[in-house]
Amino acid sequence: MNSQSTIQSIRKRHVAYDYRGHSASVERHSIHTYPAMLHYLMVRDLIGKYTKTDSLIYDPFCGSGVSLVEALNAGRSVYGTDINPLALLIAHVRSSNYDECSLLKTFNSLQHQFNSLPLDVPKVKNMDFWFKGNVVENLGKIRHFITQIQDENVKRFFLCVFSETVRKVSNNRNSEFKRYRIRDIANYNPDTMAIFENTFRLFTRTVITDPITNSNFKLFLHDIRTPVPFDEKVDLVITSPPYGDSRTTVAYGQFSSFSLDWIRGLNPFGDADLSLDRLCLGGKMTNNNDFLPSEVLYKTLESIADRKRFEDVLQFYCDLFVSCNHIFNALNETATVCFIVGDRQVSGVQIPMDLVVADFFQFLGLSLKNILIREISNKRMPSVNSPTNVTGITSSTMKNEYIVILDK
Repeated sequence: MNSQSTIQSIRKRHVAYDYRGHSASVERHSIHTYPAMLHYLMVRDLIGKYTKTDSLIYDPFCGSGVSLVEALNAGRSVYGTDINPLALLIAHVRSSNYDECSLLKTFNSLQHQFNSLPLDVPKVKNMDFWFKGNVVENLGKIRHFITQIQDENVKRFFLCVFSETVRKVSNNRNSEFKRYRIRDIANYNPDTMAIFENTFRLFTRTVITDPITNSNFKLFLHDIRTPVPFDEKVDLVITSPPYGDSRTTVAYGQFSSFSLDWIRGLNPFGDADLSLDRLCLGGKMTNNNDFLPSEVLYKTLESIADRKRFEDVLQFYCDLFVSCNHIFNALNETATVCFIVGDRQVSGVQIPMDLVVADFFQFLGLSLKNILIREISNKRMPSVNSPTNVTGITSSTMKNEYIVILDK
């Protein structure tokens, strides 16, 4: 491995990747809200630099599918894995083409039948707290209609529209990733069907006016702490893993929970609930590795006085190292790895995740080429987090992302 001083000297500010004034949620990437998305222009540039037309790209933490859409539109084949079945549903819809007539015909049928539709209301914990009675009734009608759709591609599209609608009509604050109820609940009266229609028409216009140019993709519900679910070797890995456990960074489980409750039993990628956050990297204590190949990580851990937070961070990086090992085993002989990470704070201590990731992959056999630094100006993330995991004590989240680039 390179010395840490050598690695740190490789860090380079890359202003071209800031993309100030360029929203990350445009065109296909605007379909369904999702937190902490990669900026598509950066992904597009990295794919152009490090792949050829016959390359296979893999995103092990694919989320809502930014890498998939960009890979497909570049004419590449791409695989994606994620532990969140809602993310995979969104990624599939973003990556697929649709027949406009089929979508409109199905929606018109929903409108025509709506008043007479029976209810299909799943069991949702604290339903009355999170959804108003008329909202539950209208969502139940839409859900029943979706269960009757025969075309699986159309059904996935309507499930995606339904999922976004569920989030918008819940009693949760729309600006929050975690569960926070609206304060002025008495004056909150969402029109469920109108919101569904607006969302449907927006998504439809997007998929029709911005078609995908390639269809060679596969998605897998998968925990990358186990070996990859395919046999092919990949030419480029481009991904952004979680920056820490879901409790103190992005709570993907809480963000997805209302949608997952309402589409339970209908999502072809499976079901999940609030326990999803405990299943993500660092989410639960397991047997730690005896050794993690990163001196900078251990030096950083020594600065965390809170023993519980120390153990949380250690567990997260144990999980991340296992994941890196499985990713490494999926690479072909000339592959490139692009990991986009952030430097979070824990108990006031900055964790140099880029240097730790560089250590991990160099130990496994890759060569570090670059660490590019971009300012985060438009990534949908919380503006503050809880680095101490103590209620009421917050800190600013990451201001920079680091693109760690390594070759085999």
